[in-house]
Amino acid sequence: MRLKQSLRNLVNVVLAFSLFFLLFFISLSGCLNQIEPTYKEEDIPRLVKEICKNEYGLEVITQRLNNTLWVYVPLLKILHKDYEKQDKIFDEEILNKLRNILTTVGRIIISSDNAPEFFALLASDINLGLDYTIIGNVLDIKKSYAEYIPWTEANRRYVIRLELAPEAIGDLNGRHLELYDINLPDFLAEQIAQRISIWFQDEGMKRYFKVDRSKGLFINERFIFEYSIKQILPPPQPIDIKEKILDIITYCIKTYEFKDFSAVELIDLTTESKIILSNAAIWARPMP
Repeated sequence: MRLKQSLRNLVNVVLAFSLFFLLFFISLSGCLNQIEPTYKEEDIPRLVKEICKNEYGLEVITQRLNNTLWVYVPLLKILHKDYEKQDKIFDEEILNKLRNILTTVGRIIISSDNAPEFFALLASDINLGLDYTIIGNVLDIKKSYAEYIPWTEANRRYVIRLELAPEAIGDLNGRHLELYDINLPDFLAEQIAQRISIWFQDEGMKRYFKVDRSKGLFINERFIFEYSIKQILPPPQPIDIKEKILDIITYCIKTYEFKDFSAVELIDLTTESKIILSNAAIWARPMP
């Protein structure tokens, strides 16, 4: 019970922390843009597995679906022993392992003749029963290596999850994984909800706002965002929470040039209010 409650409190902190972690990973991997495409599509899962083992001594399980590469790594622990302190979330040894896996994935996918659209790294704590997932869009990664988008923006495009997973206990073979092909609408919905949560918990904002919930879904061609964000102190400059959320939604949809949706629905759980904006209304908004 204590782990469950403390994990709830930790999830939002992990999201913000993960951006710094990924930034460090990318800076280590920047030299990879020098590699010429040399790998075949069918070799990607095997090569990731072999490089992780031969160069880093890491045993990972890989599987390629139609458009998603999944990488599973079972670990004896994920969280630092003092994980309840915000500056000690992950053990440094664990960070190094995850960086090495991500470096390997980047090394392969940017040098493949036909890379998948997405990859997902799932690291499980097989003692406590925790799943830590990093989902990336391969095109975003290629653009960042080519310096088409800044590294800081590339980091914000990863989707991060930390979840209780009792079924992960003792799972050395990835039997609890539910593999699926990631699609762009679902990825965008989750990324937008994550960006909303992180924006209001940024160092400059977290003293003024409290985020209880930020969740995004894509259902029946409609984006649905539920949120509960409360202002606890007046910020130096007035901020309209709903307008800021719409700015983030507009930015992401326009950045990805995504038009295959009918509407965006915002549900404010604090005020129990709801608004719906059409596709045209979102695209008519100025780019933030």
